[in-house]
Amino acid sequence: MKKILIAFSILAVFAIGFGFIFATHDATEKETTTTGEIKKTTTKDTATKVKSIDTPTLFLHGYAGTKNSLGHMMDRLSRNGDATRSLVLSVSPEGNVKASGDWDKFATKPLIQILFEDNKSSLTNQTIWLQNVMRTLKSEYHIPTVSVVGHSMGGVDWASYLEEASDRTDFPAVTKLVTIGAPFNGLTIGEDGTTAYDLTENGPKTNTERYQNFITNKKAIPAALQVLNIAGDVEDGTKSDTSVSLASALSGKFIFDQVASYKEMVFTGTKAQHSKLHENKDVDAAIKEFLWS
Repeated sequence: MKKILIAFSILAVFAIGFGFIFATHDATEKETTTTGEIKKTTTKDTATKVKSIDTPTLFLHGYAGTKNSLGHMMDRLSRNGDATRSLVLSVSPEGNVKASGDWDKFATKPLIQILFEDNKSSLTNQTIWLQNVMRTLKSEYHIPTVSVVGHSMGGVDWASYLEEASDRTDFPAVTKLVTIGAPFNGLTIGEDGTTAYDLTENGPKTNTERYQNFITNKKAIPAALQVLNIAGDVEDGTKSDTSVSLASALSGKFIFDQVASYKEMVFTGTKAQHSKLHENKDVDAAIKEFLWS
């Protein structure tokens, strides 16, 4: 009997010993597996991400405009990091371009402001100055494509630039255009909302010389261009934003009737007044959606 008890005792000791060894081995395997999974996850989370390069947007004021004309809009668009205020390019009456501010090609939606020191100059001069700006952006900052925004005369300037120089390989390509209250067909406003320049299905009843030039040369505008044309109506009976008639602003549809996409929006009420259009948060939202959605 004694021998049997001793044998059972020895077997029990061996069983406990092997159980401890297997338990330790399993624990080690689990720890190794868990550690491996953590390391793999950590590697994935800390992987370096390459930042995409956003297309910068250029903002151009209108006749007699200043840094404040579109500066406040740019500030609002750049709030909360949605976009980034970047360069300011000032152009002298001689056409020389002076840059200030910082350029970071990896910045989120860079906003570049253009200022004409002679802010009451001719369309011919301002078109040439825009070419100088574009040459600078391509040669010194290596910017391949841009979107552009122009208020009032600034919108007319961009249309003129697109017809004159959009095919130049030494300039950035323009992919999107926003015009705000642009007088494409003159500044005539009728007190009763009626003028000789009112629109028909085929175009304005009367063309100014400037507008006729736009129509004559519109085939030079890039076919891939996307356009948002914004106009204002204060609803005082004049069918205008107090400076530009709806007919003049919306005549742009006949200039840009061959581009990839054309959209027009009419804002109404007191906040649709010519100089208030670029301070209107609803206009901000429309531009933001058009440029970046």
